[in-house]
Amino acid sequence: MYLKPKIREKNGIVSFYDYETVEGIIKYKYHKFGSRVFKLLSYTVLKPFAEYIKENLYILPVDDKIKKGYSHTAIMAASMKTSYLTPLYSVLHSKSDIKYAGKSLEFRLKNPRNFKYTGLRDINVILVDDIATTGLTLKQAEETLQKYGVNVVMRVVFSNLRK
Repeated sequence: MYLKPKIREKNGIVSFYDYETVEGIIKYKYHKFGSRVFKLLSYTVLKPFAEYIKENLYILPVDDKIKKGYSHTAIMAASMKTSYLTPLYSVLHSKSDIKYAGKSLEFRLKNPRNFKYTGLRDINVILVDDIATTGLTLKQAEETLQKYGVNVVMRVVFSNLRK
């Protein structure tokens, strides 16, 4: 199988692929038909992974704003739904409209995402995003969530580039 996932944990982030393996696939998030690609990848990789989790948790997609008719992180969260895992949608959004793709760590540090959280308080969650490049998005999201008593027990991405 060409896209055979391998579960990895690095810097507190669970991932499944080397970036080079899924780079082209992840970039489909910028296209209208990307929803189909993300759904196929998510249900192939994240659904079986989620089936092993036997703890009641919420799944929180990072910045699941609808773009091009869908949200790739919402698709990822939906694929992980089980009797134990419940997705929460549209509760963790960046207040920044800046595009971060391909930007340096320095740029990202100077332009924080400034997340806003409007969801449940005092809960345990799995934070879901497509890729961890520098880890700042997940870190900034988690810092925001901590202010509301939200405990991030796991961070899940398709690929982790964080050193």
